[in-house]
Amino acid sequence: MIGIIIALAILLIAETIWLFVLWRQHLRICRQLRFVREEDSSLLVAVNFEGLGELKLAGEINRTLEDIRERKHLLSEKEKLIADVYANLSHDIRTPLTSLDGYVQLLCDAKSAEDQARYTAVIRERIDTLKELLEDLFTFTKLKNGKYEPELSVFSLRSVVAETVLSYYDTWQQTGVEPEIELTEEVLPVNANELAVKRILQNITKNAMLHGYQKIFIKLRKQDEKTAEITVANPVEHPEDIQIERVFEQFYTVDRFHRQVSSGLGLAIAKEFTERFGGTIEANLTDSIFSITVRLPLAE
Repeated sequence: MIGIIIALAILLIAETIWLFVLWRQHLRICRQLRFVREEDSSLLVAVNFEGLGELKLAGEINRTLEDIRERKHLLSEKEKLIADVYANLSHDIRTPLTSLDGYVQLLCDAKSAEDQARYTAVIRERIDTLKELLEDLFTFTKLKNGKYEPELSVFSLRSVVAETVLSYYDTWQQTGVEPEIELTEEVLPVNANELAVKRILQNITKNAMLHGYQKIFIKLRKQDEKTAEITVANPVEHPEDIQIERVFEQFYTVDRFHRQVSSGLGLAIAKEFTERFGGTIEANLTDSIFSITVRLPLAE
């Protein structure tokens, strides 16, 4: 009988010690979580031994902490990106707005129909510039939102390229640009968003027109059985100014004299769209010829 009592007493003491150790470990976990929360620490929860599933509990807590930190990091990056976008565009928008205000005053004071027509044309050009800047901001913000998914459909890439090229002919005639166009006769079906592909072509073409001089080369060909390739090239006056590895960065511009108002987002938007459709985009500089090549997978 005494032996049984002693055995039960020992068992009770052992269980009490076991519960005390578990209690201390639970307190330690609580202290670690409090420290992580209050100090915004990157530490993970550690336990001394497996009691009643504490190792599994700590593993789940640590995975949750890592997920939270990753989301905070991504959110911080998005907030910084948006802040940079607004800071840069607010500077770019200020110039045409100031000019616009001045020309509106001139229009109000103009006496002759000739002056009125000239000031009206400048005002329209400044408004178009502002619309393009705001459209870049809207598009880039959408693309950086992970939930944005453009609708896809199969269409003829040749038709889209031909339509986009034709839309610039009046501008080229007015500015004296000499285009050299080479388009394959093949249809080249692609599975993408047609408006987005037009935007890619417009952005790389506008970039050539902004930073080149009086010459532009546009070529569409079938690279292989699975890939269509579009190249837009132009001579540049100061190739030494171009940092080829940075041309697809947001806000990167080459215009040394700030003659053109640009958001610096055009090529970044082209890159985002191209990669969304499983394609690639690259820039090259050979001697004084700057080129951008877009490759898109052909639809089966």
